[in-house]
Amino acid sequence: MAKKIDGILLDIEGTVGPISFVHEVLFPYSTERMLDFLRNQPLENSLVEEILLENKKDYKEGEFARIENADDPRELNAYLQFLIRQDRKFGPLKTVQGRIWKEGFELGDLKAELFSDVPDFLNKSKSLGYKNFIYSSGSVQAQILFFQYSIFGDLSEYISGYYDTAIGGKKEASSYLNISNATGIAPENFAFFTDIKEEADASLAAGFSFSFIMDRPGNKPQPDHSHMKLKDLFGFFEKL
Repeated sequence: MAKKIDGILLDIEGTVGPISFVHEVLFPYSTERMLDFLRNQPLENSLVEEILLENKKDYKEGEFARIENADDPRELNAYLQFLIRQDRKFGPLKTVQGRIWKEGFELGDLKAELFSDVPDFLNKSKSLGYKNFIYSSGSVQAQILFFQYSIFGDLSEYISGYYDTAIGGKKEASSYLNISNATGIAPENFAFFTDIKEEADASLAAGFSFSFIMDRPGNKPQPDHSHMKLKDLFGFFEKL
């Protein structure tokens, strides 16, 4: 690598942790507990208003029934469950899921599954002076929990910052420029690791010097691309 790298930007699903953990453990956990959570912990008015606006759009398009009583947790639950089935990247849904997962992690019901190379990679990259950042569609709160309550213990000391889609969509170049601005690290001094071609494309369009597509167990095949492929994160150091 001819250029100096200061920032490491990591996706979560398919990069530091298996996709199966999110879809087979985390999602079912929040889905099964969502109604009880909404009954016991009513949402802030601002979140409810966002949910109602989203529901209004789906109602107009004939996708889902209109929420008639926002004070009824059963109606909110039914709509949020619909959004989960649609795999909608919707901020308030991610917030609710993150709060349910927080309870699960703190109770010891959940521990985040990470690939075996992750702890040593984070330790080495930090010791070499790189700053590690996370960028995932899951909420920042959920990301923090992921590293705080991992199967390898608390790894949060190795992470300098977390970003979710509040900073922009993961397939948009502007999002990576926003992260660059937020961290104070120039785009050309960043390396990005993901399992999705379009995300890697967006990072390069933003001026990132390097993008890596992770070839992890369970990852979906990607369209043809010119990005470097890695089976584990340590392959990055071999490119230096």
